[in-house]
Amino acid sequence: MHQHIDLRQVSVANLTIGRTDPVRFVETAASAGFGAVGLLLMTATPQPLEFEILGRPEVVLDLKAALKSNAMRVFDVEAFVLSPSADLARFRRALETGAELGATHISAIGTQLSKEGVFLTKSEREDLFGRLCDQAADYGLHVGVEYMLYRDVATWRDALDLVESAGRPNAGLIVDVLHHYRGAGTADDLASIPSSRIAYAQLSDATKVSPGIGDLPAEARGDRLALGDGAIPLSDYLDALPDDTQLVIETPIANQLAWPLSDRMQSAADRSREFFEKRASAFAKLS
Repeated sequence: MHQHIDLRQVSVANLTIGRTDPVRFVETAASAGFGAVGLLLMTATPQPLEFEILGRPEVVLDLKAALKSNAMRVFDVEAFVLSPSADLARFRRALETGAELGATHISAIGTQLSKEGVFLTKSEREDLFGRLCDQAADYGLHVGVEYMLYRDVATWRDALDLVESAGRPNAGLIVDVLHHYRGAGTADDLASIPSSRIAYAQLSDATKVSPGIGDLPAEARGDRLALGDGAIPLSDYLDALPDDTQLVIETPIANQLAWPLSDRMQSAADRSREFFEKRASAFAKLS
């Protein structure tokens, strides 16, 4: 993809900062230099949301005001879990709220693996995903499928198979580089995915040595690295993505948990900008 990346065109994921008031999240992201945010509307874990947006029209109004006054946009809303307990009526309410806030994309994920877990069959998952895509289309939303080794949509091949089997035009893959790397995914794998099936990409970095599969969720949710600090071949991955791929920064960093929110957000912005500038400079020297 393009070598010159403007941070104002980049979104920052809610997970980068974690549990915080969504209005403050928007304001802090704008101050740090980002142009868009991702918002959490439904939980993907057993933990309830600390800051609810669904069913709270006063929060939605405050968010819309914050977005307008800070010249920000909502890029995506999450997380729509493809599980036997999925509630399509609640999905629709979340889609409606996301569209009202101006989102263009949503995140769908599989069911987390566990010994006690109950899982959809392949055909059930395809049917549920297809219905989610149809609902999303009613609101002009694109559905991204994020693959993770610890969920039952585990690899990029699983995600692409789900998307192609559903056959909906508003569906594609979310390439979270951490999950792609932990699943031994390569840049060539990314280049082999039809460009129309890339929904967006989430960027972070990570250590070369992977945790055990039981510890992968903790790494993903709270122990990533800033861009360029780890072993993920980020530039190779970026080179393999279509030029118009929306980029999302998702860098929850364990040793920053005690930092003030504004400092953590600014660090995410500064380190991402630094990585993009170094990448552009390296490309220019080769040209």
